[in-house]
Amino acid sequence: MHKYLRAIGFSKITSRKQLESIYQQTLSNPNRKVATTIGVDTTLIQFFKDFGNGIGLSLVGEIDASGSLSIEHYFPYVIPQYAMEMDEIKVEKHCDKDSYAGVCDELNMSLIFFVQNIADYTKLNWFSRKKVINCVMLSGLSSEGVILLPLAKTIQDLIYEKKSTQERSELMRAAKSGDTDALETLALEDIDMANSVARRTYTEDVLSIVDTSLIPYGVECEHYAILGTIRSVKIIKNTVTNELLYNMVIECNNLIINICINTKDLQGEPAPGRRFRGIVWLQGHLVI
Repeated sequence: MHKYLRAIGFSKITSRKQLESIYQQTLSNPNRKVATTIGVDTTLIQFFKDFGNGIGLSLVGEIDASGSLSIEHYFPYVIPQYAMEMDEIKVEKHCDKDSYAGVCDELNMSLIFFVQNIADYTKLNWFSRKKVINCVMLSGLSSEGVILLPLAKTIQDLIYEKKSTQERSELMRAAKSGDTDALETLALEDIDMANSVARRTYTEDVLSIVDTSLIPYGVECEHYAILGTIRSVKIIKNTVTNELLYNMVIECNNLIINICINTKDLQGEPAPGRRFRGIVWLQGHLVI
């Protein structure tokens, strides 16, 4: 069973047999269906079925020449809302199934996410359109999390942070293009930051020093430990199970991510301005 089914309100489904009725609803009455040719006699098809406001299940399968449908895999999703421009996004196919991982360099790390609109990207490839993709909408599913209080900041602190982030982004772009001065400046800044954090940890908790973070988690490349500021939060309901979920808009490292989590799996009360800390499976909808 998929670990993150509980994040969209199916926490009591523990077997394939229990999932069968959800499968049938998705196949018989999808909200969206995309099909594209992937071979002489084979068509890839993807079904999307919403089971609440912005959450649902997607089935991916193939139709052969005789019209027979076989489902290859499924995944739960939360629909992202905010499109973000990035440097060129590279897309790599998973070796075991018809699915893709998106990869993009964001500041000083490579961000990897599971591509939601599989059939759309496959269709783009089939027609051999050499299009550079540099826009994506990010979302994530979480099975555990906790709410933290925000850091106390003045207006001057916010202005300084915004300016510092812009300057660092410019240095990163210059460093990628081979500017040795930018590389040296970034290296010195990292050393100064590490020394400052090391000194402060003697008297402060690390969560009072680090405002937001996005760190790869575990052995699966699309999973991250996230610490971000909540910009908005909505309570939504799974229309089948009536389980309540939080759909939060999180700002983290200049990224805007929609994160969905079951209310039973979140410690604390989410509210704008507070911080969310948890483990997420990162997804992305490519803007093609």
